[in-house]
Amino acid sequence: MASTPTATDRPRPLEGIRILDLTTVLAGPYCTYQLALLGAEVTKLERPGQGDWARSGAPVTGIPEFSAQFVAQNAAKKSMTLDLQTDEGRSIALRLIAQADVVVENFSAGVADRLGIGYAAAREQRADIVYCAISGYGQDGPMSRRPAYDHVVQAASGITLLTGTPETVPNRIGPPLFDYLAGIYGGFAVLAALRERDRTGQAQMVDVAMLDAAIVAMASTVSALTNSGIEPKANGNTAASGSPASGIFETRDGLLSLTANQEAQLVRLCRVLEVDALLQDARFANHALRLANASEFRALLTAAMRKRSSSEWEELLSASHVPATKVRTLGEVLAEPHIAQREVRQQVLDPVTGCTIAVPSIGFKWNQRSIGPDTAPPRLGQHTAEVLAGLGMNEAQIQALRDARVV
Repeated sequence: MASTPTATDRPRPLEGIRILDLTTVLAGPYCTYQLALLGAEVTKLERPGQGDWARSGAPVTGIPEFSAQFVAQNAAKKSMTLDLQTDEGRSIALRLIAQADVVVENFSAGVADRLGIGYAAAREQRADIVYCAISGYGQDGPMSRRPAYDHVVQAASGITLLTGTPETVPNRIGPPLFDYLAGIYGGFAVLAALRERDRTGQAQMVDVAMLDAAIVAMASTVSALTNSGIEPKANGNTAASGSPASGIFETRDGLLSLTANQEAQLVRLCRVLEVDALLQDARFANHALRLANASEFRALLTAAMRKRSSSEWEELLSASHVPATKVRTLGEVLAEPHIAQREVRQQVLDPVTGCTIAVPSIGFKWNQRSIGPDTAPPRLGQHTAEVLAGLGMNEAQIQALRDARVV
């Protein structure tokens, strides 16, 4: 696992950009995490005494103050506690907005306005503010006021009825992918909004919905329905193409996922499996016939694949330009030398305990380097005094806020 590059040798395209993070759990914090990795200064506002709900859950080994869920998207940020339900808390939040370039929130639609810190209020504090609202269903539309979590949005998007076999649907996707997709779209939207603000000098408001992100991410499936009238169905491990030579197959010791949609790929597949004669069989002589006799064709391919291990087939087929991989567990994936070289995971030092925390990188390489955080995730309220001092408050004023439980 790679160590984070030093601050002097990493790209920081957002250096000097201040972001006020009013988000919790996954989608919003993941958005601001991406921006923090790009060099933005992110100040996370959390509820006094409780903090981000994601702080609860399975603790990080050796650091019981942190949960595994929280550290996955909150390194490289500052944490300040502030009660937004109080008049003084709202007043402080507005002062912080006035100093910020970007505000990111993931309240349900309408909540930020009721708290007095929505887009209109933010624009009054800073005329060129970039305001990003991330929610389950967006800021308008009949569903906009509904609360949402990833698995609920999965059901709303239709994907749960497309995951599994016709006999086993519905099934949720394992990880909360739509939360993270919304976070990525949020980061993308903020970057575009900053560019537009720089171009026009005007405030920008971007509205990111998990359901929108889900539907956009299913673009080819949606297009098949809307443009060709093809009703999507759950097909289990059969590839989206429907090719009987694509999908997941049994091998001698496990499972192999492969794709042979194109005729040239199929020819190479049969050659490697040493079943070239199948393509001369009258039942399988062309694509239409193979589809009509798909069960028989797959059974014969599977019989050939059972002669070797999934790892052997992966190497042999990949060398012959047939996309194929052993079906791995997450632990097996993370142990792969390839993942280490790509620096998808990095380590950051917790200065309090001296323990290292594994955190995700930004997910792409920039000038041959993967970007991770400079600093560990913050403890709850770790930077409260620092941020308030930045507003011009002295120690007595800060202590008075603590005594009143505003921070």
